[in-house]
Amino acid sequence: MQIKGEIPERNDCIPNVTYPSYLLHNFHHLRHLELDNDKRVKEVVFEMDSQPPLLLPYLQSIDLYHLKEMIHVWKCNWNKFLIPQNQPSQFPFQNLTDICLQNCHKIKYLFSPLIAKYISNLKHVLLESCDGIEEVISSKDDENKENTIFTYSHQNATLFPCLDTLWLEKLPHLKSVDDGGKKGTQSSQVISACWSLCQYPTKISIGTCHALSILIPWYALGQMKRLQELKIEKCERLMDVFESELSANNVNDGTAHGGAGTALTSPTLRNTTIVAAPQLSNLKIVCIYHCDRLKYIFTFNTLESLKQLKELSVRRCKAIQVIVKEENIGKSSKGVVFPHLQTLELEYLPYLKGFFLGMNIFRWPSLNNVVINECPQLMMLTSGQSTTPKLKYIRTWFGKRSLERDLHGVVNQTTFPNSSSEPTISRGIPCSFQNLIEINLMGKDVGTTIVPSNVLLQLEKLQQITMNRCDWLEEIFEVVAVEGSGFSESKTVVQIPNLTQVKLEWLLSLKYLWKSNQWMVLEFPNLTIVHIHGCYNLEHVFTCSMVGSLVQLQDLSISWCENLEVIVKEEEEKEEEEEECDAKVNEIILPRLSSLKLESLRNLKGFFLGKEAFSVPAFDTLQIEDCPAITVFTKGHVSTPELKVIHTSAGMWTVKQDLNSFIKSKQGEV
Repeated sequence: MQIKGEIPERNDCIPNVTYPSYLLHNFHHLRHLELDNDKRVKEVVFEMDSQPPLLLPYLQSIDLYHLKEMIHVWKCNWNKFLIPQNQPSQFPFQNLTDICLQNCHKIKYLFSPLIAKYISNLKHVLLESCDGIEEVISSKDDENKENTIFTYSHQNATLFPCLDTLWLEKLPHLKSVDDGGKKGTQSSQVISACWSLCQYPTKISIGTCHALSILIPWYALGQMKRLQELKIEKCERLMDVFESELSANNVNDGTAHGGAGTALTSPTLRNTTIVAAPQLSNLKIVCIYHCDRLKYIFTFNTLESLKQLKELSVRRCKAIQVIVKEENIGKSSKGVVFPHLQTLELEYLPYLKGFFLGMNIFRWPSLNNVVINECPQLMMLTSGQSTTPKLKYIRTWFGKRSLERDLHGVVNQTTFPNSSSEPTISRGIPCSFQNLIEINLMGKDVGTTIVPSNVLLQLEKLQQITMNRCDWLEEIFEVVAVEGSGFSESKTVVQIPNLTQVKLEWLLSLKYLWKSNQWMVLEFPNLTIVHIHGCYNLEHVFTCSMVGSLVQLQDLSISWCENLEVIVKEEEEKEEEEEECDAKVNEIILPRLSSLKLESLRNLKGFFLGKEAFSVPAFDTLQIEDCPAITVFTKGHVSTPELKVIHTSAGMWTVKQDLNSFIKSKQGEV
């Protein structure tokens, strides 16, 4: 047993001690208790039936780890656990705010109703990796159960009023958070005062609880005004987040099914009406991942209370068909408004058909971030009209797309069309390039080419390309003759007018950004930044015929490209064009290039090996490191009037001569 700190009781503080239950009476002012792998803790940490009763009124936090034999944290008997009348100002654990329980595998529940009513200041509950946990609160082991349930449910219906965080992680046998005070009773008084631990926290996080089928029961929905953040992940059997229907067993022998917000009655409770009107008025964030039995998240009747919802994210839920389910009892034609919803993310949902399939009008006045990835059956967001005044683009697995009309129109007609005339990248998702703003691909198998030749003229809006670890990709832009592509047999100049940034990392099969071609030239008049890293098979970056169009290029950085021999490739002209070429002014100008970084390019021989002169008037930063094969910057004359210093593997050098002469003199040091 380790004593982390011990201060006499008169100092009103005994922090961070680890003592078994039989010594806890000696530390009335104990504030923090941590037990980690203490073998002297057998079945119970706090034995509550002792006389005088164990109070610990100053205890603030309890941390229990790896208690292999523990069955109960608290154990008390209804008939024996009595608080003396002469101590009305002190109650058991009245200042307890934090409970953490990890890797305690024999315990089946944390609280009983009897002890739970005294812990009124509890703020944070964390249960993790406790294989035996079936409920957080359970009355099944209390003696005199009927009396316990009735007293708890009827007189103390607002337990844990300060509870802020409920964190349940890796509890494989958790079937429910609590029993709601319903078990074993026929009392209409009890049923009308049903409670749930879920109705009090502001944050609920549930993860890897595979036995949990329903999280928030129907009777708690009407009392959940405090909930702000809900995160659920990897709950394989979860079928309802917000329970919408009752079976006969839920209401004592046979109530008809009803949706959330429906008045419910039963033969045994003929004079009792239960109303479970959804009250999620402070819910701001909902994130649900890897819940494969969920078919929907909300019912339509729940939407009216979601006035504060800001973020909704649903990912990798195999069975989800809609986000909002239509009500079975009547069909409302009223419109729906999400006044504060800003982010909507729908990813890896193979059977998702729509957000909502009813004809109601949806208004999303604050929506400005929409992500739709790998939803192959999604043909519409809503069947009715959707208005999104702030939404300018949507994100898909392929990249960012501009929004030229309402969200409904984009999803239905542009983002996921079933048109054989448009190129299909992969996974059954046709890709329209006309409204493409950014290409963002991380770890995707997209084949050997990203942009086919027949869509090069559609890239007027493309601004940015970012790619990382796309196996098998050999070429960014496919420049080949395609029938019906709109190109003639004569040489054609194709501009990608708004592309400003290209960032490529770890594209191990990439050979070139675009092939040189005698009948087509690609130009990038607004390209500003090019960063390339870890593209081992890259042969060159630019071709001589298009480098003159890089009038806005400012920052060029290339590193760890093993096979790269030149940055700008010299092109072979046709024999019949030689005379015309000789008449040209053989000078290439990069007017705005100011920074060039070349690092770990083991086979780089030079920036350009042609005889044309190079002029780089704004060039003031040059870094050449670990490029042992470089012999010259260019074979022609190079002008760099602003370049004063060069960073090399051997250090920093002042340039007192032309760049070509400097590289020759320092060969083997750069």
